Amino acid sequence: MEQDVWSWLDSLKSFGYNPSLDNTAILLSRLDQPQHSFPSIHVAGSNGKGTCCAIMANALTLSGVCTGLFTSPHLISVNERVRIDGAPITDVLFEHCLRQIQEVCQINPTVDPTFYEATFLVAMLAFRELGVQRAVVETGLGGRYDSTRLVDADCCVLTEISLEHTEILGETLAEIAEEKAAIVRQGRPFIAVWPYDSSVRKTIERTVREHDKAWWWRGDRLESVKFSEAVKAFRPLSRKKGYDGWIPYQKEAAMLAKAALWRIGEFAAHDEIDRAIAHTNWPGRMQWVEYRKTSLLLDCAHNPSGMARACEQIRFQKTKDMAPMPGVIVIGCTEQKDLATFLQPLVETIVEGSIDHVYVTQPPDGRKAAVDCTELARELESQGTDAKITAITSVQQALEAAQKMSFQLDKDLPQPILCIGSIYLIGAILQLIDEEGMIDSQNILVPPKGEDGVDPIA
Repeated sequence: MEQDVWSWLDSLKSFGYNPSLDNTAILLSRLDQPQHSFPSIHVAGSNGKGTCCAIMANALTLSGVCTGLFTSPHLISVNERVRIDGAPITDVLFEHCLRQIQEVCQINPTVDPTFYEATFLVAMLAFRELGVQRAVVETGLGGRYDSTRLVDADCCVLTEISLEHTEILGETLAEIAEEKAAIVRQGRPFIAVWPYDSSVRKTIERTVREHDKAWWWRGDRLESVKFSEAVKAFRPLSRKKGYDGWIPYQKEAAMLAKAALWRIGEFAAHDEIDRAIAHTNWPGRMQWVEYRKTSLLLDCAHNPSGMARACEQIRFQKTKDMAPMPGVIVIGCTEQKDLATFLQPLVETIVEGSIDHVYVTQPPDGRKAAVDCTELARELESQGTDAKITAITSVQQALEAAQKMSFQLDKDLPQPILCIGSIYLIGAILQLIDEEGMIDSQNILVPPKGEDGVDPIA
């Protein structure tokens, strides 16, 4: 009897990570190269790439282009990895695509794809089937050996690079940059966030040979600079209205998306970026949700620079009275190369915000194992904060304890709870919220409503 395709997909998780493009290339060939049915914008990096992809895809949709979006990992449902015009594809279509993949895997010589490779193939088939005109494709891990490198990309984008997955990508920032910059399609536009580490910069400049087709995005100057002109004499920082050299990561991701759309001539989508920001719901990234009468701020800060950016934004929003300082924290993370460095920005936020209660928990294991909550609590305590740190293995129990404390601190105005760390922690929390039908985290394009209540996009 034929194995159920969903069980088959689940069984592929046992294959782990595959540092090769061979399996995907063979299967794409057997499926008649679906990835060549549409051009793609290919995005890699350590932080901000998902936000950049979501805003860029929504801008394209708002400009009238039928747009496919492939991202990973997912928070609740695997369908989230494959979206068309903001909405995940249906179970029926996902299953239909999986069945085709399962069939071609059994052709001699048989091929066993990884779970990730199979979901990428589902995206390519679904995009071809539904007539997608352009795709936005996020790399999963690294770049050089990521299945997404096989898409027909007419533009590549590299977001901020930080130390992550060092056991696979390399021990230094430069080695990680080399793996990620390998997504470049020589002779086609390439846009990268300016790195302040000169070894990273040199590595990327060596990888990208045509310096007239490549741009550095300088957030500190709010402008793009061609690689070929990057060594020119220093120009003063941008003095644009009220600009102090720091921008929220969402804004930086949007500006990177805007620069990419301009370079490939998608001018209508370029002009929709501001509207796309306002109508993008990117779950788990600086996301405020209401749950059982408390406000939760959710953020997948899964590596040191992601944690630093998130904490920086929390403090910035507090000083500008844009959002309150959380009163309670729930944290859980996967294994880190340097746990102390990862936690340092959070400790600074705890001290600066006079946050007295931290609940340390253990997210479900994903691609990487979770840090034991008692070990994480010990590390937090060793950094010298006065906060009361409580380790609770269960995510649900940790969240319930945090909510109880939130009410104890102020029963009339319960203190906001910051839930931060691994994407698997945020996924588990969103799942708890979703069980009560509190949110729709699946559709990333919030329909703009006209004055008459009618959606002008429909």
